[in-house]
Amino acid sequence: MVLWVCYALNHADRQVMYTLFPAVQKQFGYSDAVLGLTGAVFLWVYGICSPFAGVLGDRISKFSMVVGSLVVWSSLTILSGLAPNGSFLLVCRALLGVSESMFFPAAFALMAAAHPSKSRSRAIGFFATSQPAGMALGGSLSGFVAERFQWRLSFWLLGAMGLLFALPLRRLLKSLPKEFDRGQGAQKVRFADFRILGRIPSLITVALLMSVLTFGIYLVYTWLPTMFYDKFHLGLGRAGFEASFYPQIGSLIGVLLGGWAGDQCYSKLHGARFWALLIAFFGAACAIYTLGVSSTLGFARSAATASAFFASACSVNQYPVAFDVVPSTLRSTTVGGMNFLAALASGFAPFLGGVFRHLIGVDRLMAFTAMSFIVFGALAVLGFTWSHRQESTRLAIQTSANQP
Repeated sequence: MVLWVCYALNHADRQVMYTLFPAVQKQFGYSDAVLGLTGAVFLWVYGICSPFAGVLGDRISKFSMVVGSLVVWSSLTILSGLAPNGSFLLVCRALLGVSESMFFPAAFALMAAAHPSKSRSRAIGFFATSQPAGMALGGSLSGFVAERFQWRLSFWLLGAMGLLFALPLRRLLKSLPKEFDRGQGAQKVRFADFRILGRIPSLITVALLMSVLTFGIYLVYTWLPTMFYDKFHLGLGRAGFEASFYPQIGSLIGVLLGGWAGDQCYSKLHGARFWALLIAFFGAACAIYTLGVSSTLGFARSAATASAFFASACSVNQYPVAFDVVPSTLRSTTVGGMNFLAALASGFAPFLGGVFRHLIGVDRLMAFTAMSFIVFGALAVLGFTWSHRQESTRLAIQTSANQP
């Protein structure tokens, strides 16, 4: 539960910036492209740091990484609200990417250690409900506060919440079994071990597929408040609420049902989690396309909710699928590597949204992105079908041989 609260704050601190795009643009005179860059620079730095964070999570105290990350990103969120100019804010967003990258691999490795494979999708599904909760909090709160007070106060409030939670988080993590903190053989993990992961074709297939999905969903998360603000002429508070609250209801249901479906599929056939993931991937493609071509607020609201539902149902199964084919001592490293690819790809979403905002519109860019999902999904079917069965068998034999 403590990791749930921590991850909710993580996503609230990310989402606050996206909701405040119009206010920040007015304050600092950003162009649309530079406005998008404030989201892109966070994701690119986050992605570049993720492999390092993954290796660190398999080498040092995961408890310390989680608490330290929370303290640093909360402090940077407060600093963002004190930004005297646009350049300072960009630097804060970049440093936020460094600090938040340290949390994710360690947190997922802790959950994998605490839950066996047969229940892992449900455990991660429950944890993932913190993402929509945090995004709804960050988006709704920041829009409300910005309209009634000033946009800077949103950063200060969310940063203060994180700092206040750090002490109870540290105490609760210390009460967990010590073997969760440092896995057996963790000190032997090296950056060279990414070559081991690179030789697992099904892992590469899932990582690339999720990078495509993450690009699409970050295009929605980043630019949906501004799209509602521009296209349907909503106020900042209403646009932030519409773009944060309703989609996150879909996301909440998606992670719970997706986690349940993934474990049900795994109980029938060990490679079947991927098919639950793929069905949700194609569902997200249809929903994002519908969102891009919607002509009314009600239609767009429903499509945004559906896109969040399918994207979350897909995302919740990506790490259980990966953990089925990688050595247990490389779980944090695996998360770091997958995060690197996803964040690197998705970093282009806020930037390209800014570039095309007044050329073709963010809504049309969403529609074109959704159509590309079909091509990548078909390639993923071919790649995963070929590789997963033999890899699962190999890993099961290797694990049995290592057991006393």
